[in-house]
Amino acid sequence: MRARRRPDEFTVAFGDLGFAIAIFACGLFNAPLWTAGLAAFGMLAYWSWTRRSILNRLRGAAWASQTSLAIAVLIAILAGAYWLGLGVGGSL
Repeated sequence: MRARRRPDEFTVAFGDLGFAIAIFACGLFNAPLWTAGLAAFGMLAYWSWTRRSILNRLRGAAWASQTSLAIAVLIAILAGAYWLGLGVGGSL
């Protein structure tokens, strides 16, 4: 019988940072907006996978409110990273 391995907190944090840097690079190199959307979708999938043990403990309204708040914050952060990339790249 195997014990389920929990992801290391630093590994999860660097994964989150990697997605933010990728979306910043999309803005920096003036990539089409759909590529940033694809990266944002990947970030949301990664977020839900790495937080599944916590999300599975929540029920009903608590799950819905926490998930919607987290998704709104993630989208705001990723939109800001894309916008900053556009500004630094001179496309703004």
